[in-house]
Amino acid sequence: MAIDLGSYGLEVRTVRLNIISIVLGIGIGLYGHLGLFIHGEWHIQAPFIFLFHLILYSGLAAGTVASQYYGFDSKLWIAGLITSVSYLVTMLSSIFIYRVFFHRLTRAGFKGPFTMRVSKLFHVWSCRASGNHHLLGGLQKQYGDFIRTGPSEITIFHPDVFVATDGPRTECVKSEWYDLLFPESSLLTTRARDLHDARRRDWKECFGPQAQAHHFAKTVKHVEMLSDMIENQIEEANPSQMRDWFYWLGFDIMGDFVFSKSFNMLRDHEWHHMVIRLQRALSLLGPASPAPWLIQIAFRVAPRIGQIGDWFEMTSWTHKQISARLEAGGEKQSAPDLVHYLLEKSAEPRSAEGVRRMRGDSLNAIVAGSEPIPVVLLGIFAELARKPHHVELIYAELAERDITDTKVLSALPHLNAVIQEALRLYTVLPTAGSRKTGKNGVTIGGVFIPPYTTIVNPRYCIHRREDCFEQATEFIPERWTTRREMVRNVAAYSPWGTAHHSCIARVMAIDVLRITAAQLIKKYRFNLAPGETGHRVLEDMKDQLAPNPGHLALIFEKR
Repeated sequence: MAIDLGSYGLEVRTVRLNIISIVLGIGIGLYGHLGLFIHGEWHIQAPFIFLFHLILYSGLAAGTVASQYYGFDSKLWIAGLITSVSYLVTMLSSIFIYRVFFHRLTRAGFKGPFTMRVSKLFHVWSCRASGNHHLLGGLQKQYGDFIRTGPSEITIFHPDVFVATDGPRTECVKSEWYDLLFPESSLLTTRARDLHDARRRDWKECFGPQAQAHHFAKTVKHVEMLSDMIENQIEEANPSQMRDWFYWLGFDIMGDFVFSKSFNMLRDHEWHHMVIRLQRALSLLGPASPAPWLIQIAFRVAPRIGQIGDWFEMTSWTHKQISARLEAGGEKQSAPDLVHYLLEKSAEPRSAEGVRRMRGDSLNAIVAGSEPIPVVLLGIFAELARKPHHVELIYAELAERDITDTKVLSALPHLNAVIQEALRLYTVLPTAGSRKTGKNGVTIGGVFIPPYTTIVNPRYCIHRREDCFEQATEFIPERWTTRREMVRNVAAYSPWGTAHHSCIARVMAIDVLRITAAQLIKKYRFNLAPGETGHRVLEDMKDQLAPNPGHLALIFEKR
């Protein structure tokens, strides 16, 4: 039988080419993981990596199909496709094997859900419904205080975590999570320690005694508008929907603080369209925040529609406010708002870097300042409505006192204890704010955390530790005054952060909480509306960077 040597030789060359393609793909895949991606941080490059692979495989697949359809020689296209598939399969297999069997956290013996050890995508999927704070709380019951919740991530519930990661001697730095605003940045999201400290110094003048007095005077006006809304509801015999109103208060105050330009929601009795967009955007960012690289892909690759579009609409709005101030001669503005002080401190306010910083700082201030205020106020009034004897104790402190004096408010023990307890249970950062260990690692609670490991410190859960707070889930303000033995470990209490990473605006925020609670308690009595339990605030809360609490309906009456 005759053998077609030409055809046979062609088949041999094709097989040889395919084998070479597979071997080449395997080599590239191993190098891609072990020689490249296993080192350093890649979340910022995630959009480019995603697009590169998308274009590569789409091009090779299209070329292969087209060559066969038009009768061209398809061997090289097929070889390229085989190489690319071999590369991807090898690299993903290498990543899987390394994370499961050879990763430094595996060797150190840290336990956690198998799926989360493989990829943070499973974490994002798991917390989409119940929220990250509930998910992590459930994992703590199953695995203990040190849980591997990612390929290079440990979630730590031990009360020593705050000082270990943020204390004055720490080598820990902010994690990749803080690159949320990239390529812009803000004080909050600046990861480099020296640059963060320099920017924090620029902010300090905005929170000096004179500036604080001015901010407080503006805050009082907004609180009075809220009080007037409540009085109108009393006349109409309607329950007051406190969730909306406290959010309106928080955003109106922060708009005034940042731009001397309130959102005017208390005045107009409706949500500002930009605030609606921001909250819709946060509902997407919250569940995705465990995977910073996923947020980078969403922001820089995905179409700017839906919730992603909402985020960019909000950022564009803040950009326009900065541009308007600069065009109006913003550096000469006398209005002592945040932008005023940032312009004063900026050597070149109109430079690209100066504008970028002001944009990031203004957006940072609005989001970080507006979201915590309504959460804690809702917690305060939900708890006080269920336990009205605390209301009368505060009212007794307020009698015959000038509540528009911050020094007077700061000296009222029960009012401040109520606020302190609300900050414990209604945490302003339930799970956000992760850190990353340095080259020497860190020891927390006697457990060594290896170098370059992300550390999550879920305040929501740590603030509820029974070994740190007696009756930890109960609202008991006296634990901060007359029953201090109920605080078993004060290191577990960190509502505003620690040391140089503590919230720079915490004094201002506490002033807002004090004057709002004092004003409403001095003027009104209040109870839960029919059918209201006050539990929805926490039960319906969603963890989306800042917490998004449930509703609270109250019935007020004038004293």
